[in-house]
Amino acid sequence: MKRTEILGLCLVAVFAVGALGSGSAVAATCHQHEYGTSCESEKEHAEFEAFANCPFGASAELDCSWALSTYKEQWPSNKLKEAWEAEHGHKPLESPSELTAGKVTVLLARAIILRGGIGFVGEEEQWFGAEEAETIQAVPEAAQPLTKDVDTSMLSQSELNRYNYYVKVAKETRVTATVELAGSASAIQVSVNHLLSEEGTAFAFPVKLKLSNPFVGNSCYVGSDTSPITVEFTTGTSGALHGKAGSTLRLDRNGFIATVYTDTLVNASFASPGVEGCGIGGGADEAINAALGLPSPAGDNTAVLNGTLKLSTAESAKEGLEGKI
Repeated sequence: MKRTEILGLCLVAVFAVGALGSGSAVAATCHQHEYGTSCESEKEHAEFEAFANCPFGASAELDCSWALSTYKEQWPSNKLKEAWEAEHGHKPLESPSELTAGKVTVLLARAIILRGGIGFVGEEEQWFGAEEAETIQAVPEAAQPLTKDVDTSMLSQSELNRYNYYVKVAKETRVTATVELAGSASAIQVSVNHLLSEEGTAFAFPVKLKLSNPFVGNSCYVGSDTSPITVEFTTGTSGALHGKAGSTLRLDRNGFIATVYTDTLVNASFASPGVEGCGIGGGADEAINAALGLPSPAGDNTAVLNGTLKLSTAESAKEGLEGKI
């Protein structure tokens, strides 16, 4: 599919766990509209719900966007996997969706949803955030326990007392890591052409990673709005990682929705800043950075996203939501 065939489509990039929607079809509902009468099941109508937060009102020629990542790669069949291997000359990357910065690895086992749209302001392509929803849905992921995340020899006495209380007395060692958008949604970049051609930057976004635990507090971040972790994903090659553009294309709802399965986006060249705001007044920053190997230079960090991509024209998405198709 060429870029000229894609840019008129709503790009739905959803990062999540498992398959897209389960649920069985139920009795059809019919709608009277200016085009006549159309009937659809609740399951069929729900396929258009992925586009519900498309920024239709943006002051630009707009293509909507929503995307879903899976924790582990899922092939529709072994035959498709073997065909991909034969075409590319190597096996696909069999790695879960994860982010590694320094010595900390966060497995993206829960859904991370990206919503928004791509529009043109003049000849410049620009990302628009979602309407009435988060552009990136913040989801806490399990991180390595607190006992491995702090070099206690670098804590002040007051911070060490707090650490000993939470770890040795309260046993509060569980830590979550939440990927959040850093700064404005307009900093997100998507190139469908690069995604499909398996070269160049297909998807880039600035993020910050929030670490949460009673000891580190509620403002402990790797990266910030002014100094984010910027990951430029490719479906091609980055260092030792090999991505891919997807194994198959399926047309649903009489061709109004296109689904590309098993995208893998990778990056092995981004840098990661250190933590800020951990402990009381940032009193644990130095101790956490030392334990996690942060800041970490480009080449020492990796990111993998497996996912499924859905596409529909903005016009079709809007009419689908209104029950007209």
